[in-house]
Amino acid sequence: MINSLSCDLLIRVKNGSRAGRKSILAPASKFSKNILEKLKASGFISDYSINDDKKSLTINNPQVTDVKILSRPGCRTYCSSSALPWGQTPNSLIIISTSKGLLSQREASVKKLGGELIAEIW
Repeated sequence: MINSLSCDLLIRVKNGSRAGRKSILAPASKFSKNILEKLKASGFISDYSINDDKKSLTINNPQVTDVKILSRPGCRTYCSSSALPWGQTPNSLIIISTSKGLLSQREASVKKLGGELIAEIW
C-alpha cells in the first residue's frame, strides 16, 4: 500500500536512474504530474507521458543521483520564505508546496513564499 504518491514517485525515479533504466512506470496523479514538470524543467528527466489507461505515467531518461524526502505523511515539514534551505549541491532541486502551487526553492525565495518542503533532488 502506498502512503504517499509523491514519495513513491521520487523513489521510483531515483531507483530507476541508479539501475540505468531508460523509462519508468509510476501511478498518475495531478500532484505527480506537477512534480515531474519541475524535474523536467531542472533537467532531471527528459520527458514524461500519460499512458492510455490514464492511471500511470511513463518517465523517460531519469538522471537523479539521490533524493531526500523532507515531508512524510506522519511528519510534515513547513518553512517560511526567510528560512528556506539550500541544497546539497548547486544543482539541487528543492520542491516546495506553496499556496501558488509547487515551486522550486529558487522560485519560492524570489516570490517570498513559504510552504511545505516536499523533497530535495540532486
